[in-house]
Amino acid sequence: MGDPREHRFLIVAGEASGDLHAAHLIASLRSLGPCRVRGVTGPALEAAGAERVAPISDLAVIGFSGVLGKLPRIARAYARLLQEAGRFRPEAAVLVDAPGFNFRIGPALRRRGIPIFYYIAPQVWAWHPERAAAMSRWVDRLAVVFPFEESLFRSAGVPVEFVGHPLLEGLEPEVNEATFRAELGLGSGDRIFGLLPGSRKQEVRQHLGVMLESARRLRGARPDLAVVVGLAPGIDGTDELGAAGAAMRGAGGAPAGTGARITRLEDGVRLLSGRTRSIEAHATACAVASGTATLETALFSTPLAVVYRVGRINYAIARRLVKLTHIGLPNIVAGAEVAPELIQDGFTAERLERVLAPWLDDAGARRRAREGLGVVRERLGSPGASRRAAALLWRMVC
Repeated sequence: MGDPREHRFLIVAGEASGDLHAAHLIASLRSLGPCRVRGVTGPALEAAGAERVAPISDLAVIGFSGVLGKLPRIARAYARLLQEAGRFRPEAAVLVDAPGFNFRIGPALRRRGIPIFYYIAPQVWAWHPERAAAMSRWVDRLAVVFPFEESLFRSAGVPVEFVGHPLLEGLEPEVNEATFRAELGLGSGDRIFGLLPGSRKQEVRQHLGVMLESARRLRGARPDLAVVVGLAPGIDGTDELGAAGAAMRGAGGAPAGTGARITRLEDGVRLLSGRTRSIEAHATACAVASGTATLETALFSTPLAVVYRVGRINYAIARRLVKLTHIGLPNIVAGAEVAPELIQDGFTAERLERVLAPWLDDAGARRRAREGLGVVRERLGSPGASRRAAALLWRMVC
């Protein structure tokens, strides 16, 4: 038998960043009192003590066509959660982002009498503004992480509170700059071009070839330029390099220090895992696939270009649905283009070279870019999002 005083929560996180933010939320919950958490989990949630009902990998997809291949796994996760809700009898369901799945499981759980707490609002302001009103029928409490979202959801009738962005909690590079450069074998004067092609294999396949070609062009006149590719967990870059990078393959990998691994390639390129935030913080400039990493890089005030490319079918659908002028999170938060965007056919090696060259060569251009990014941090509020969100959820069940 469990502790009769403990609160029970069913949680759903749909991707790596959601897993990490949900884990911080659970840690803050445990500081308020005993609780038991079960649901769709990844490594971070499980390390925080959440029990797995289905793995987060069952829900992680890219684009509209990517859903089709995972439909059987998604359906199984849906069925398992509903079964678990009946057995576990949670006092609340905690849904973290992942609207593709959570907009289906949420109403189903609410119909079974389970209150719904939504943390990190789905970006309905980009895709489906009308869904904000629909959420008012099944969401009991919404904790949003961007300040402009609060008025949007409140006007749609959703009980909402801005809690700040969880990225402001402990956003630090894995190592300091001196250690980072020593790991890479670089001197203090070497310039660093950071490439962050995405956290999923499909993204890396779409982006890395163009990124490496732009790096080759930039290095032609800058022999001191070190090109560092940040790889997400589970991606080694071997398959994703493809034909565009085949000529630059190296002889293998070597440890780069605790928690990191480096593979040296030809043409001064290094593949590096375990140091994503060090790249974001210590690079001279970065090219970053659209997503959370763009916001992290902006918060470190490192000049960046936001890039993204998907399959043509997905892009055609997205063009019909997206309601925003910008897709990069730094630009959305700032309300202006503080990070140039190179999207779909506009994402070419030539254009990326033209955007990045001034930041690599001109200290004044870098300073102006950094100053422009400063507004992003100003608008995201103060640290403590996980603690404030946990307090909202705790009050909901007490």
